[in-house]
Amino acid sequence: MKLGRYISGISNKIKASGRDRHLLALPVILVLVFLTAALSVPVRKISQWDWSTVVTDKRGIPLRGYLSENEEWSLPVPLDEMGIWMPRVAVALEDRGFYYHPGVDGISLLRAMIQNIKAGKVVSGGSTITTQLIRLSVPRKRTPLNKAVEFWQAVQLERLMTKSRILELYLNKAPFGSNIRGVEAAARAWFGKPAKELSLSEAVVLAGLLRGPAFYRPDRHPERVLALRDRLLDRLEELSVASSDEVRRAKLGSVPAKRFAIPSSCSEAAAHAAAQGGSPGLRDRYGRIRSSIDRRMQDILEQELRLALSGLPREITAAAVIVENETGLVRAYVGNIRAGGEGPASWVDCGSSPRSPGSLLKPFAYALAFESGKLTPSSMLADTPMSMGQTAPRNFDRLYRGPVPARTALADSLNVPAVRVLRSIGPNRLLDLYRRLGFSGITKDAGWYGDSLVLGGCEVSLLEAAGAYRTLAAGGNYSIISWIEEPPSPEKRSVISSGAAALTIDILKDERRLMPLYRELFGEEGTVIAFKTGTSYGLRDAWTAAVTKPYTLVVWLGDPTGKPHEELVGIRTAAPPAVRIMRKITPQGTNWFKYPSEVMNGEVCPLSGSPRNPFCPSGATDLYIEGISSREPCRLHVMGVNGPEVDWPPEIELFLSETGSRSSVSHIEITSPRNEASYIMGSRGGKILLDSKGGEGEIYWFVDGELALPSENSGKVWWQMKEGRHKISAADASGSSAHVWITVRSGSAEELKEELPLLEEVQ
Repeated sequence: MKLGRYISGISNKIKASGRDRHLLALPVILVLVFLTAALSVPVRKISQWDWSTVVTDKRGIPLRGYLSENEEWSLPVPLDEMGIWMPRVAVALEDRGFYYHPGVDGISLLRAMIQNIKAGKVVSGGSTITTQLIRLSVPRKRTPLNKAVEFWQAVQLERLMTKSRILELYLNKAPFGSNIRGVEAAARAWFGKPAKELSLSEAVVLAGLLRGPAFYRPDRHPERVLALRDRLLDRLEELSVASSDEVRRAKLGSVPAKRFAIPSSCSEAAAHAAAQGGSPGLRDRYGRIRSSIDRRMQDILEQELRLALSGLPREITAAAVIVENETGLVRAYVGNIRAGGEGPASWVDCGSSPRSPGSLLKPFAYALAFESGKLTPSSMLADTPMSMGQTAPRNFDRLYRGPVPARTALADSLNVPAVRVLRSIGPNRLLDLYRRLGFSGITKDAGWYGDSLVLGGCEVSLLEAAGAYRTLAAGGNYSIISWIEEPPSPEKRSVISSGAAALTIDILKDERRLMPLYRELFGEEGTVIAFKTGTSYGLRDAWTAAVTKPYTLVVWLGDPTGKPHEELVGIRTAAPPAVRIMRKITPQGTNWFKYPSEVMNGEVCPLSGSPRNPFCPSGATDLYIEGISSREPCRLHVMGVNGPEVDWPPEIELFLSETGSRSSVSHIEITSPRNEASYIMGSRGGKILLDSKGGEGEIYWFVDGELALPSENSGKVWWQMKEGRHKISAADASGSSAHVWITVRSGSAEELKEELPLLEEVQ
């Protein structure tokens, strides 16, 4: 600064002396300007450099670090996070006059000059921590002139920064061998711990590395490191930095035998946080991104997903996310619980991958119907065959229940009523809602999807599904879920009315669908859970979305390659871990949502779901939206010739008049092939008919785990024989399954009949 004012004064004098002198003095001014620039302190370069991105959990504990742009591990931390020993040891061994000199230590310089003259070569440079910081920030060739520039800049830097800040920057920038920069990265690489936990012995080992990172590398030269450490410890005792007892105990410590990995947990969650944290203002001054991840919830999520996979084929993996309803923050996330394994798709972040949702999205069609006043939870829907040719929808279990309330139709995930709801509200309205909910993979027009728009014939990701269900929990207000603990307030927009969201989520808390064990657990604790399962066509994806007042959870199980598996049924495979997770993370006795004022409870006819009229034999109560839901009295119960009677709509009247409808469900049983049967395979091969009786809905066949598809001509499943022993499995819509084993041999029947008494010939 003083030099700049001096140059300015010279320039003014030259201008005052006339034009000619001004021109003659121009080279002098240029030289002075150059010197000013060369000698100015590069504060920005000193304060900033290419450091590693570090993602922490919500409490600031590192989850994962990433290499810097220079391919280095550089994890800067504040001075008060470097522990009690590392700063003291560094100052004592590197620059013990650090707190007293103005940036250059004259005594050290004089001592260095004497040592160099005696040795006849440079053996000491007299550098201080301040000059070393400048050298690390602005590398120069080691010449006397450059060294003089560093000394000048060091003196200037001491006027601009505190001693603590200079020491902090130096310890964060100092190289510790290989691609390790700074004490935090060095502590984690060589001792597997943060710098604040370093012992005296460990701090001295790192200080020794500064004298020759390759020469004193602990895992390669332990004897050298041990000897240097003990010498430095003795020096610290001489300087009264450490007591004799502290030094004695420190010498008992060992040196590291290997290099540890930089923290790399919660990899998928950290990647999402790092991507969002790239925005300005979302990192602290040390480049750290404080994610919203709660380690307790993360541990629960990982533990339960691993438990859910026990006994399942190794090709099946799981993903899940927990979102805090009030804030929209992601508290736990697993994109692939088998990540890092041996599977061909173990690297896939399944939580971000589009998958078929099955019935997971049905609630949003009902929400639109409630919002428009077309339905209430008690409204009667017709679960009857729809005569629409080959495109007629069928329930997953191939059964029809006749008249059902909307509450039951949604809770039991019936397909036919869902399609009736879709056609009632219009597919374009549902498509528009999907897009407002952030379903990026739904890009075609409504006509392209048809009825499958409500039946799962589209693709969404687990994270998108979580955002949608959190919208129901947030009263119909959608905002992007966040991975940063203190993000800017997200923009909220209403995509579903608060009344419609309340009615929808009320239906989903029908816990009778839970297995008795889980239903009893929640009942004992007084906690209410709403959930919806989904199973994609062909048993490729198993889903469960669950909501309590504090949290939204979505669990997915499937094969990343898209291969079907008989085990992938939502209610059987995905619901149990979802319930266990929710039970562990939701405080016992948590209250249910407080519904908006427009949601009322009124008397209705149990059959039609409309307000009761004088002819309705009984009444019940259910929810409706004041001013929106139709309050037209029941039209089913009328006065007939012989008194009150029911006037059914035509489609239900026709259904009830038919006598061939299947009304009961039995367990699935394989009728062909027989268990432990043996088959011979002739020169032309042969096919075996796969057939069963009982079971619910569509039957899926698997041979040795591979899905067997029905013939396009007959609709029956014929399996092309292969020699060997095979497992034949059948699975129905409810998750029930049956298995038989068969043996296929090559040769003639005459040769094998004595050996195989159950031999069956297949033409």
